[in-house]
Amino acid sequence: MLVYYYLFSDVILQPAPAITWRTIGGIIDLYVFMGPTPGEVIQQYTEVIGHSFMPPYWSLGFHLCRWGYKTANETLAVVEKNRQAGIPQDVQWNDIDYMDSKKDFTYSTEFGDMPAMVNTYTDPGISNKSPGNYGPYDLGIKLDIFIKDSQEKTTYRKGRFVYQHYG
Repeated sequence: MLVYYYLFSDVILQPAPAITWRTIGGIIDLYVFMGPTPGEVIQQYTEVIGHSFMPPYWSLGFHLCRWGYKTANETLAVVEKNRQAGIPQDVQWNDIDYMDSKKDFTYSTEFGDMPAMVNTYTDPGISNKSPGNYGPYDLGIKLDIFIKDSQEKTTYRKGRFVYQHYG
């Protein structure tokens, strides 16, 4: 059962399979999903509320985060140590330690070279060196998923890479 109700109410579960619902008025949208199986109940429910989005593939991987990394080099050393030990790691997060006075969208020079650290392990660009022979690039062109400039032309970084639009 799914209930949308926007005013004050008092809901009491009774000992028998019953419920008492007292309201001060308003409109109640009551949906009862009859199933009969749990899978069908979920299907009926998502038909009403909509389907959730598919998260980016990388977000489903192994993440590592910790407060207390004092420098970019310390962070890089942890990532490298995991790789050498064969521990899978898809994402490295840093807590507020890298920020300038804990301000969002900043980084402290005392932390070290944050852009270099990010570029060490991150380049989401797709190469366009072999059009027609490189599946990720060719499929991206076919699906029209790469970032475009104001003239609707695919933009290139250093003339060699295109980037996916995640919007």
